[in-house]
Amino acid sequence: MIFLISLIDVLKIHQRVIDYDKETNPDDYTPAILSLATLELMFEYMVKESNTVFQNATIVVYTIVARHPFFNGNKRTGYEAMNLVIEDGGYKFTSTKEEMIDFIVRIATTENEMTISEIEEWIINHTTIQ
Repeated sequence: MIFLISLIDVLKIHQRVIDYDKETNPDDYTPAILSLATLELMFEYMVKESNTVFQNATIVVYTIVARHPFFNGNKRTGYEAMNLVIEDGGYKFTSTKEEMIDFIVRIATTENEMTISEIEEWIINHTTIQ
């Protein structure tokens, strides 16, 4: 059965991300949502049981990292949400920390932004069954 991440899950992840380093990065302690509509659309129309784990992980990371629904912490929240989908789907990432950082930054950076199919391919190529 495919794990379906929810809006509440993402909001909880975002709060944890912001809380994690509020002592060292007080400017990041802004758990504000810039675009609730972006998140609602993702869960309403895009994340589905009929998708593969990889498709849902792709949608989640792209929507959060590239579309910036939060004031701060989009890359960290997108990574954590994608990882939750992957792990709950019975997979784990095989990439190094450096490869993962590069991947997330490429999604976030407009001039290097990856396409949905490139993101899904990267995820598939960097995961293995748990």
